[in-house]
Amino acid sequence: MSSPKAIPKALQETLSLPVSLTVDGEMVALSDFVKHKRASYLSLSSLTANQRARIVAERLRREPEVRLATVNAGTINKERAIAEVEAQTPLGQFLIEAEQYVIQKLIEEAKNGRLKDIIEQL
Repeated sequence: MSSPKAIPKALQETLSLPVSLTVDGEMVALSDFVKHKRASYLSLSSLTANQRARIVAERLRREPEVRLATVNAGTINKERAIAEVEAQTPLGQFLIEAEQYVIQKLIEEAKNGRLKDIIEQL
């Protein structure tokens, strides 16, 4: 039996980022969401716009640095990105949609793809 491989720090951080909420409103990390499959975790499709914004804002807060370049809004730093998401402005909604796409792809990879074996090691 082989020993588990070391998981790179960046991947560990990705696995610890929230992707959903519990029914009580607590953040749920990707690794927990996939590994535990608890009924108390909200599905992505059941999240409200406010809940999605809350999750994305928290994901942004946990990033060491955020710098986004846009055509209309120029360069956006971490604080502005969080403010736009929390206010659910058109730019914030775009950021939420983009991050929800990333979350969905990460969940798919964690359940069926390359991340599955890594999460099973945790």
